[in-house]
Amino acid sequence: MQKNLHTQDQLLLRELLVELRNAAQLTQVDLAKRLEWEQTHVSRVERGVRRLDVLELRRWVNAMDVSLPDFVALFEQRLEAHTPPRL
Repeated sequence: MQKNLHTQDQLLLRELLVELRNAAQLTQVDLAKRLEWEQTHVSRVERGVRRLDVLELRRWVNAMDVSLPDFVALFEQRLEAHTPPRL
């Protein structure tokens, strides 16, 4: 299995995370405060420099008032639609 941070699926994941953050009207700074992280950490994830593990992903989406199951469902829809990333 490829471990490259820049696969199509990784790009789609990052795109969805950014879209949901923007839909929640949160800046990277706002999200970082909710997560008790540095803003640069949020930026690294959104730019694809760093991946999230499942526990971090759960905290991340919960900080945007989205449940992990809802996020996974949205992500699966995105993958099935093969929506090209816009990042």
